Amino acid sequence: MDSQASITAPTATSSAPAKSKPIGVLLVNLGTPNEPTPAAVKRYLDEFLSDPKVVELPPFLWRPLLKFVITPRRSKVVAENYRLIWLQEGSPLYVYTKAQAEKLQARLSAAENSRQAPVIVDFAMRYGEPRLDERLDSLRARGCESILVVPMYPQFSGSTTGTILDYLGRYNAKLRDPVNFRSIKHYTDHPLYIHALAHSIETYWSQHGQPERLLLSFHGLPQAMVDKGDPYWAHCYLTAELLREVLAAQGLQIDVSFQSRFGKAKWIGPGTEETIRKYARDGIKKIHVICPGFSVDCLETLEEIALGCKAIFEQEEGGEELRYIPCLNADESWIDALQHMVENNLKGWR
Repeated sequence: MDSQASITAPTATSSAPAKSKPIGVLLVNLGTPNEPTPAAVKRYLDEFLSDPKVVELPPFLWRPLLKFVITPRRSKVVAENYRLIWLQEGSPLYVYTKAQAEKLQARLSAAENSRQAPVIVDFAMRYGEPRLDERLDSLRARGCESILVVPMYPQFSGSTTGTILDYLGRYNAKLRDPVNFRSIKHYTDHPLYIHALAHSIETYWSQHGQPERLLLSFHGLPQAMVDKGDPYWAHCYLTAELLREVLAAQGLQIDVSFQSRFGKAKWIGPGTEETIRKYARDGIKKIHVICPGFSVDCLETLEEIALGCKAIFEQEEGGEELRYIPCLNADESWIDALQHMVENNLKGWR
């Protein structure tokens, strides 16, 4: 063989560079009925509460009870609660999640350059609409072979983020050509998430003054789930501790509680309702409540806290003022954090 022989690269048939396939980014929230009616609420609750990771009871006992007793009784009441908070464009959870996706898409598109694969941002709900499988199908139809799934739960629980991760596995199991998935497990202690929370609180205080107490109300979870190893309780307290450090100069006591309990099982505590009742009975007149476990406002924040707990504190217990500090929603400081996390998790794909 000639020692001077060389390998010649094949001649390109076109001078145009190959177009990179787009990368998908899918924001996933819990879910919502598509209208505030008993029928729509029943469909949503039947799907949501039949997930064995949400309610850990034997399905053969729980599902008939859920479908024929619990949701028929609860749907009318819950639908009336939804009507109290419904926006012109739809459910607050739907409206604000959509706004987050649109802002993130604008940010990522503006930051693109010719050497990067384009990013398509969309959003879905784990239960209800827009359906998770349909939005995944849509991203694949638009050419996305790699998709970053971003569960919109700051703290991890098997009953929230865990159900999304399980779903992705089942979705891929049906495909001959599976999706290359990545996901963000949680952002409990992410510095930009903590900064966004602190910025939101301090901005609110600059407009409305400081309370005597700040209460961080997280969604509840059955104690049995934590006893089995679910990290949610520890994640909530870690978020609270980091937020206390950032707000230490304000000199205000910051407490933690857990809301949205139902059924007779033991839940992690202390409970939000019992905490605000105790505040009033201890002579505390002004409190503010924020819900750091929710990325956007929804039924549990707007009806349960901003309306329900306010009535309990002011009307039933004689407190002077309970103010609710809104979730981060599509606030620019939160979109900064979301953009940073997404771009960091897209490294190697673009």
